[in-house]
Amino acid sequence: MFTKIENKLKFNNKRNYKIITPCCHKRNTDGKFVNYLDNQDHYGFCHSCGVATLPPIIFLNDNGEEFEWNSAENKFVRKIHSQVAVRVVTNCQEIAIPKKYIPESEIWLNFHTEPENNLLHFLRNNYNNELVQDAKEVYTLGSTDDGGIIFWCININLQVQKSKIVYYNPDGKRTNQFKVPYKNQDGYLGCLFGEHLLSYEYYKTSTIILVESEKTAIVGYILMPQFAWLAYGGCNGLTKEKTSVLKGFRVLLIPDLSENAVSIATKKIIELRQNGINIKLWDMTEGKTDEELKQEGIYNNDLEDYFRKLSK
Repeated sequence: MFTKIENKLKFNNKRNYKIITPCCHKRNTDGKFVNYLDNQDHYGFCHSCGVATLPPIIFLNDNGEEFEWNSAENKFVRKIHSQVAVRVVTNCQEIAIPKKYIPESEIWLNFHTEPENNLLHFLRNNYNNELVQDAKEVYTLGSTDDGGIIFWCININLQVQKSKIVYYNPDGKRTNQFKVPYKNQDGYLGCLFGEHLLSYEYYKTSTIILVESEKTAIVGYILMPQFAWLAYGGCNGLTKEKTSVLKGFRVLLIPDLSENAVSIATKKIIELRQNGINIKLWDMTEGKTDEELKQEGIYNNDLEDYFRKLSK
């Protein structure tokens, strides 16, 4: 008889910035891959692509020996401690966890929180206040008691799938602090930020604009609400699961100003077109290298930086 060992995963406050992430296969210099405490560093959650890389489930037999379930052989096998085993979860059905949704009431518990977060303060100081308020209502932007902004991921069927809490400085620049309260391993999978706009009749024939950050999508909506502005949450967030909802729409993808962001987006364009999505790319770097972008002072800028400069 085998007994499952419960493994309550907790994030490690100390991140490993030198590892190659198992999901995105890139160096973790931005710290978006957070490993789990008391586990090997390659087990964790990636806030760039939304993928959880989980340690294998361990079972004990009656003699206290450790075993793992081998799905290929359909049997328990003795755990080899030197072996590196990885379970990558991109679809909860793979680990038999039903997909869950967050009650809509959770949104309104934080919608009227005062004082508002730094990002909303920044937007109100730099853009038309009425338009900012409209964007707050359209994207249901909330504030936490400790000053974070809550980005809710609401799907095309108006179901709340996930939330992300991000902290900004008063100048509108994002800090390294963020939280994801609802976890993939618990059944809460992400979708495109702003996906619920695709359910609006007004946007059925409009161009859908895909940008990296939620902040950029919000500012895009404030300035050009005739388009549906969606965010994919980082250069590795253009997964097949998230983007399948875009079939039947005209889509413009605008990555941030860096060689890496444009390179990843260019490769993703091919995959998305193969999946039947009508999508084009706007390369704001215009073919410039990162060094040239740094010399111009626009390296790693996003469309919001560009908008703000135009509005001054």
